[in-house]
Amino acid sequence: MNHWKKLCTLAALAGLTACGGGGGGSDALNLATVQGVWDTTTYTGTGLGSSTLGVRGVMLPDGAAWLFLLDGAPSSNPAPVGLVKSTVSVAGQSFSGTGTRFMLDNSAPASLAVAGSVPATSTLALDFAPQAGGTATATARLAPVTRFNELATTADMNGAWSFSSTVATGGGTTTVTWNWSIDGNGTLTGSNTLGCTFTGQVVPRSEAVKVYNVNLNESCNDVSGTVVRQFSGVALQNTAKTLTTFGLVVGDNSYGTVVVATKLTPPT
Repeated sequence: MNHWKKLCTLAALAGLTACGGGGGGSDALNLATVQGVWDTTTYTGTGLGSSTLGVRGVMLPDGAAWLFLLDGAPSSNPAPVGLVKSTVSVAGQSFSGTGTRFMLDNSAPASLAVAGSVPATSTLALDFAPQAGGTATATARLAPVTRFNELATTADMNGAWSFSSTVATGGGTTTVTWNWSIDGNGTLTGSNTLGCTFTGQVVPRSEAVKVYNVNLNESCNDVSGTVVRQFSGVALQNTAKTLTTFGLVVGDNSYGTVVVATKLTPPT
């Protein structure tokens, strides 16, 4: 695959509606040959929420695209403020994708459409709108993060992980801490200080992309009995492998979140 075709394929995964050059037949793109992690170099607009100032895109060859919304440029050690889960499809040189945006401020999930182009080598130009064909309300350019272009391993995820968050209660707020343990097979178990329990799997994807597939069951008790939620998503780590960022969405797309867990112990 030549360099331009590779870029067009990556554009397709990001949900683009056009990519110049080429034609039909053998030039048709194939999601099965594409994967990668992309970071914004510039971002303008408010279409991804007023708190969003940067985006990290996780683009996968099965047509899934995950956008981690950040309160600054990815190079400035930003904090997550939201998540987009989208599914894209490709036909020849045409690309389209829609998804759902989840903000960490507990606002309602919102629909999102993505469109764009490849204006220069190793750059994606993306426009975001409330619906397909709508007026763009935010624009970003992204560059590839090459350190993710290798296989993920279960060894890097093996260990104890913890994170905390302030949550609303009937009388105000409280700080909740989650403790998860992931063994050498990718099996996750854990609990939080509200008494909820967690089971699941965090396993490397099979492609040469340093991203993990996550499936997670949360079981909590309230006045009505036991409430179980099933999450799916992706996870990726920092360079030192001491922080893991999880993007998680429940099956009916009614809730999505981002958590950043700190590694407490080495592999066992």
